[in-house]
Amino acid sequence: MSKVSLFIPVFNASRLIRDDLRKCYDALLRLGNDFEIILVDDNSTDASHRFRRVIEKAKQATGREIKYLSYDKGPSRRENLARSFCAAKYDVIAFMDADLSCDVSFLLKAIDLLKKGSADIVTGSRYVKGARARRRPLRRIFSFFYNTALRILFNSRIKDHQCGLKVFRRDKVMPVIDEMGYDEKFVRGWFWDAELLIRAQKAALKIIEMPVEWHYADMSTFNFRRELRCLRSIAKLRKDFGRIGK
Repeated sequence: MSKVSLFIPVFNASRLIRDDLRKCYDALLRLGNDFEIILVDDNSTDASHRFRRVIEKAKQATGREIKYLSYDKGPSRRENLARSFCAAKYDVIAFMDADLSCDVSFLLKAIDLLKKGSADIVTGSRYVKGARARRRPLRRIFSFFYNTALRILFNSRIKDHQCGLKVFRRDKVMPVIDEMGYDEKFVRGWFWDAELLIRAQKAALKIIEMPVEWHYADMSTFNFRRELRCLRSIAKLRKDFGRIGK
């Protein structure tokens, strides 16, 4: 079970995607089985037409399945990415952020862990034993309080709810994603990742946190003030959902 549909969310990343697409392709090629790569353009405002040219050249050179999905509303952070999962051909779905803050070698490790049958979700983690993370001080402080609050509010066992590398079994996780719905106002933002993991724990899915090496990327679209909007989504989920195990 190593056929993989890899989704790469892109927003104003046209100058990065050529090299990153090649790295992802080369990594998946090592699996030895079929795979597809889907770029999900979250309403980019830069020269997004370059994505199409890069993909066409890659398809001609490799003969592999490489797709481009574009949305005209966003950036949604994760909503458009999640909607795109319905286009996956294969039973293993993976996604990793376009800036490749986690090296693609960790993608292969995550797929291997899933393939061994010991998990429904494998998520990268910067806070479990063996992980290394180079981060700006403000981001590190915010992340500490954010993850601590989620563990307290929801009784979550996850140490890092936000790492942009996740691999999961389609049949197990898509019902959870469908239950989460689509936030038309894009208020949920990056909280999408955490909500997925919280709901997955409530559904008794097996989750493995895999240590990664993570490097801060200049292309990060994180904005502290903007992300405060997700507090409404956190409060609503706590009210509607309660704590895991309760």
